[in-house]
Amino acid sequence: MDDRGFRSRSVSRRVVVCMAAVVAVMLLAGCASNVYLAARQGTSVVNGMPDAQQLDTLTRHRMTVGAGECYDLLLGVLLDEGCLIESADKASGVVVARQVLPTEELTLVPMAGEIRHLSFLVQPAHLTSEVRLTVYVSRQWYSSDASVFTTEELGLSTDPAIYRAWFDRLDRAVPR
Repeated sequence: MDDRGFRSRSVSRRVVVCMAAVVAVMLLAGCASNVYLAARQGTSVVNGMPDAQQLDTLTRHRMTVGAGECYDLLLGVLLDEGCLIESADKASGVVVARQVLPTEELTLVPMAGEIRHLSFLVQPAHLTSEVRLTVYVSRQWYSSDASVFTTEELGLSTDPAIYRAWFDRLDRAVPR
């Protein structure tokens, strides 16, 4: 075999390998984009901001205990759930916390997961109390191009299941 035939086969193999790599990257990008799009569901980025009445229904919850006891129970629930309490002021009834939920989906893009920024306001309501919760969502993933984590702010969560889960946890913490 002469030198030209050897080079020709070597170039052909390289072209095939490069084409296979391009196809693989395109397929992987498709998988990553599905996860990326799924992360946006249930947020104000996709659904828009709810009107005032919907927002009240979503974010407010009546408790059967007074504000002081409710506040203490809330701190316990947040700690039990592994949340980072960023600030707390019992006099004003405000608690700000962060919850990091690792991604449960198999992705080819390294994702740190979903970050929920939780703002609670506990207010007295006669002998009982009312809790107001707002949840802002962001997603974080690793960008190998820049060698940093990238964060996308997704806005206010409009997913009733997230609010219901927190209010249920708080209800279960009330001593019976």
